[in-house]
Amino acid sequence: MKKIIFWTVMALSVAPVVLQAGWSWGDKNKEEKKEQRVEPLQEAKELHTTLKEKTLDEKQAAVLQHHEAQLAENKAFQQAMRDKQQAELKAKLAKNTKLTEAQKSEILAAREKQYDKNTAFGDQRRSENAAFFQNFAKDPNMTEEQKREAIRAHFQSQKPADQAFRQQQKSENKSEREKIRSEVPSSANTAAQ
Repeated sequence: MKKIIFWTVMALSVAPVVLQAGWSWGDKNKEEKKEQRVEPLQEAKELHTTLKEKTLDEKQAAVLQHHEAQLAENKAFQQAMRDKQQAELKAKLAKNTKLTEAQKSEILAAREKQYDKNTAFGDQRRSENAAFFQNFAKDPNMTEEQKREAIRAHFQSQKPADQAFRQQQKSENKSEREKIRSEVPSSANTAAQ
């Protein structure tokens, strides 16, 4: 049972970060994202060692408290990264002389829309995972191996939808870029060649 609680802590702590940190607008700030993913793993291991002498109810309460704290930390990190990326994008667009103000606004609006979609998708995933682990914790008939396999199967079942969501976003980004490029005056396109 101790191992299952440990894996539950790790899954709940890391899953939101993994889902959202990889969906940023580019590969900038990789080190910050990597550090943000590694830190919860270490905290989960430390929590696991502190839970050894506690009762099952105390362990579950500690895991829930840890998860909520980690979720708040992750959301703060994501908001900081988003603010930083928005500021960088606005600065980059301000320097661009080829785009009209309408096109710049359109790019910013598309990024805002995509961020909202990402947030909604991440919130949906967290709700699904929380419901899974709530039901999972209530089943006393499963062995540790069965629980490990159920956790693995649960996250594997989410992979196709996650990949489809990311692929959809890539295609939306590509079509948005192509649309903006087609709207740029042809004299700017020929001068660039």
